[in-house]
Amino acid sequence: MQIEKTNDISFSGVIPIRVYIDGMETLADKNIRAATRQLTTILAGPAKNSEHSISIIKKLAVRDPDYDFSKGYEGFCKIKKSTPSDFFRIIHDGNRYYLFTGYQGEQIAKLGKEVGNQKATAKYNNGENSFDLYVAKRKYEDYIKTSINNIKLRITEYYIKQTRQKTGQPVTLNIFMESNKKYTKTTFKMKLKDIIFSKQTPQNAQFL
Repeated sequence: MQIEKTNDISFSGVIPIRVYIDGMETLADKNIRAATRQLTTILAGPAKNSEHSISIIKKLAVRDPDYDFSKGYEGFCKIKKSTPSDFFRIIHDGNRYYLFTGYQGEQIAKLGKEVGNQKATAKYNNGENSFDLYVAKRKYEDYIKTSINNIKLRITEYYIKQTRQKTGQPVTLNIFMESNKKYTKTTFKMKLKDIIFSKQTPQNAQFL
């Protein structure tokens, strides 16, 4: 899917994420993706009609030097057919999950689209693989690896707006979900309760 640029949206970043349900960390892909979808929907806005949503986007805005609170408040998705995934991407590198924003999200979308195009071409020509598909996959995977390893893209403990400087250690974004407690039922549901940033220490996570 091609991403259209809009209204000088230029923020970018890579944020490790963890998800908790009723105070317990979940490692299940299904739960993590459900939680992050709720979060990105709130971040994309419009948040102005919900005090809860406003409190969530405010917590990201004070730490992320490029996340625009006003756009989250009014809504990023003003373009016809645009969705939160046009601005925020959830990436799993095989070990943990990351939230990609801005430029990184756009690049991943472009590279992912090329992988899809090459898969379709290979299938059309009665094959499951091709050199071009291999190269497209390598570009996609290499970009993700490079972005994750680029510490300069990480949100840190503090951000000084006057000088646009990030200081302190990189942080993790912890997403706290609250459920209806029907854990073994098909009617199990959960909703986003809060987000809290934490820095990692050799012993455990320290919430900020």
